[in-house]
Amino acid sequence: MAGKNYTVLARKWRPQLFEEVVGQEHITRTLKNAIASGRIHHAFLFLGSRGIGKTTTARVLAKALNCLKFDAPTVTPCGECDNCVSIAEGNNIDVIEIDGASNNGVDNVREIRDNIRMVPSSGRYKVYIIDEVHQLSAGAFNALLKTLEEPPSHAVFILATTEAHKIPATIISRCQRYDFRRVSIGDIVTLLRNILNKEGMKATDEALYAIARAAEGGVRDAESIMDELITYCDGEITFQDVFDVLGLVDWRVLHTLCDALSAGDIARLLTLVEEVVSAGKDLSQFVEEILRYYRNLLVCKTSGSADLLRLPPDEIAEMRARADRFGLVKLIGIVEQFATLTNGFDSQLAQRTALEALLIRLSKVDVEVSLDTIMEKLVLLGQGGVCPSGAAAPPKKEPGPNPPEAGPAHAAPPVPAVSPARTAREESVPPARPAAPPAAAITPPPVPAKPAEPVLSLEMRQRALVEEHPGLAAVLGVFRGKVVAVKSGAGVEESEVEGEIAPPLGLDADFGDDTADPD
Repeated sequence: MAGKNYTVLARKWRPQLFEEVVGQEHITRTLKNAIASGRIHHAFLFLGSRGIGKTTTARVLAKALNCLKFDAPTVTPCGECDNCVSIAEGNNIDVIEIDGASNNGVDNVREIRDNIRMVPSSGRYKVYIIDEVHQLSAGAFNALLKTLEEPPSHAVFILATTEAHKIPATIISRCQRYDFRRVSIGDIVTLLRNILNKEGMKATDEALYAIARAAEGGVRDAESIMDELITYCDGEITFQDVFDVLGLVDWRVLHTLCDALSAGDIARLLTLVEEVVSAGKDLSQFVEEILRYYRNLLVCKTSGSADLLRLPPDEIAEMRARADRFGLVKLIGIVEQFATLTNGFDSQLAQRTALEALLIRLSKVDVEVSLDTIMEKLVLLGQGGVCPSGAAAPPKKEPGPNPPEAGPAHAAPPVPAVSPARTAREESVPPARPAAPPAAAITPPPVPAKPAEPVLSLEMRQRALVEEHPGLAAVLGVFRGKVVAVKSGAGVEESEVEGEIAPPLGLDADFGDDTADPD
């Protein structure tokens, strides 16, 4: 290597043929068919995220159109003629690559319009590759419209962008649109293994899969990581080497965090965050690592397939053991919360994991009852009605020691009830006949004092309310909090149920140890 300029892997092994472009078979096949049939469009729009082959495909297309070894455009450029070599090096006079971010004005587009009229000097087509075309100004787009709609027969435009929503519809309608996909993990691993064989290096499968996951579908990102690892390692690249180079959080830290979270050890959780911050780790990356960790737990809980994890065997065993500590609903809730937390990170992992959690919830967890349905059932239960949708009616109480209600008018109650109001009315009515001689006052027998009710804890009162009102179990499955009062009728005031919306907790939910009077 001494005395030579080093070429990075992404440039050294850049694809030179359509067959070498990884993960974009739907695009390369269409382009090859267009060339073979002579149906070559004058404007192409390549859309997709960074590092997945847009510019590479544009260069291969330019070589296919201008290869000197053949008398017409070919699907297999030779790669040896002057045009193929100069296009690969980026200095061909007929293939002009323009950075849309730095040449985004109207004057730059006018210069293109003036030069496009000149015929190619050595090839068959004059090809304009405008990268990051979404950076052009509104005036530049307007100036490009006419040229893009009716260019000279020898001109071909290839527009590439990572942000399709910023391209005016008038531009899109004048181009053939090609949507590039993120490359799959398997395709990236195969590509990296081929590069390592050419470079005379070795790596474990776990390390290659870790690199592919970190690249998030970007081939260039994966090659850049591999380039750094080759420099870092003296021999075989291992799974731990990938963690060290990428600055990822150690698995032992994630295991400890999982244990502390399942045990409710808040002090340990906060200490772990402090240790991560003190170590200089990026918190956004830390959160994504937590999300990936719990996503793996969710995979272990639902499928257990090692092919979906792509982890070392000892790590898979650890994940399966910890997955058994969580219920499915609890695990889905954790994953969804961390996925929501990473929304601002523009992470594909967050979007994928949230989607997976939602699909698992829909397929494994019963559909939750709406709040309106629960309140309707509670009102019917309070009124003694029948619950809708086949819900069980509240059980009838057995008659207790309390006096029964008054019967019909001709049936005398077993124990007459005399209220103070009635006594006052009777004393105010004049007697119909002379009053009898006063009799000796009869002292009523003393009424035994009512024993004081035992003081119940909050948990006992909550359970008593659930037993008395079976419909409360549904409410406690939606609201996390305390039940202060139960009323029947039009509804329940907001102050009567304290808490927040939460996933279903069931009857085994922790009611708390607070014994304070809920009133």
